Amino acid sequence: MKKETLLLLAKKYTDGTCTPEEKTAVEAFFDKMQDNSTIGLQQLPDVKGDIILGKIVHELQTKKQSAKFRFNKALRIAAILIVALAVSFSVIKFTLTPKEIIQIAHKGEKKEVLLQDGSVVVLNSNSSITYPEKFGDTRNIKLSGEAYFKVFRDIKRPFIVQTHDVKVRVLGTSFDINSYKHRSTKVSVLTGKVEVSSASGNKVVIVKNQQADLKRNANFHISADDSSDGIAWASNTIILKNTTLSETAKIIENWYNVDITFEDQEIKKLTISGKFKDEKLENVLESIAFLKQLKIIYITQNQIVIRRKTSQE
Repeated sequence: MKKETLLLLAKKYTDGTCTPEEKTAVEAFFDKMQDNSTIGLQQLPDVKGDIILGKIVHELQTKKQSAKFRFNKALRIAAILIVALAVSFSVIKFTLTPKEIIQIAHKGEKKEVLLQDGSVVVLNSNSSITYPEKFGDTRNIKLSGEAYFKVFRDIKRPFIVQTHDVKVRVLGTSFDINSYKHRSTKVSVLTGKVEVSSASGNKVVIVKNQQADLKRNANFHISADDSSDGIAWASNTIILKNTTLSETAKIIENWYNVDITFEDQEIKKLTISGKFKDEKLENVLESIAFLKQLKIIYITQNQIVIRRKTSQE
């Protein structure tokens, strides 16, 4: 008799939902366990369980259940059985589940991670990856935020990156994934070829200097551009190309570990283009303010408000 069957019958017994036949079988089984102390839960393979069950059925057919058997006794045994099985299954599950590793790049920092297969991951600010301590038949990575991947080629073990809205599958290539939760995921390929799929089942394959951007309608927008711009952040360079100030603010917040608010929500829709390499926060903000006729106000060192300039300023 399988452990799953025992667990189900014990649960039904304690809930009072057993049929008369099941109730009798359970009580007889517990009596048998009490009489034979050598039978333990971990020593009960399916074959032996079936033999015991057969004996119980035979006993039920040839003699009545002992009048001395108490319901409370069976209830306690059933409860112990349920707990023991639950613990047993939990231990097995914990033992078989590989240990997970989490690597985090906090706001204001970047981090390079060498995986055990030889692949390299560079995490942008406010990003993280989760992966097993040891890869199996596939190399599965979970990404939150943005990262640049240089994947060691292994045709027998695909490299799969899962974000909050897409899955990227490769064998050996280099690419960037921008998947912060405030925006849809964008994948940019620098070398090789990758397959990008969405939760809705849409799939696209992109190659060097192509980008796949998941739109709100669950379709991918494919563009062609220099993908090296997509990893400029890895060399401490911010590249803006008709980027909204809303998106620009998110980039600045992650890079410099600050919080930015807009006094006028319409300012968020303004777009800006430019390039900033190893620039101080003040220089970046003042450049944006100059180009868009804005005013930068520092509430604290890490709290910044952007508003329109008045006619007197």
